[in-house]
Amino acid sequence: MDGMRCDVDGNLYITRHGKGTVAKVSPKGELLKEITVAGKTPSNIAFGGPDGKTAYVTLQDNGNIESFRVEAPGREWKMIQAK
Repeated sequence: MDGMRCDVDGNLYITRHGKGTVAKVSPKGELLKEITVAGKTPSNIAFGGPDGKTAYVTLQDNGNIESFRVEAPGREWKMIQAK
């Protein structure tokens, strides 16, 4: 496990360095979903885009940034918008 971010619903998105996935975990610790990314070494994750529902993941093994859509905006993104 490497990078982590929460959405506004309290779900935690965790990059799985070496596995090539991002795990979505509920506030109760239940694995809700695993999103496969293009590389095996995702490192960091952040939410952004116009509605905060785009997750951006850095991939160390190929030097790219990959993105995918999520159901709820990121918590930090939402807090920044409120300022």
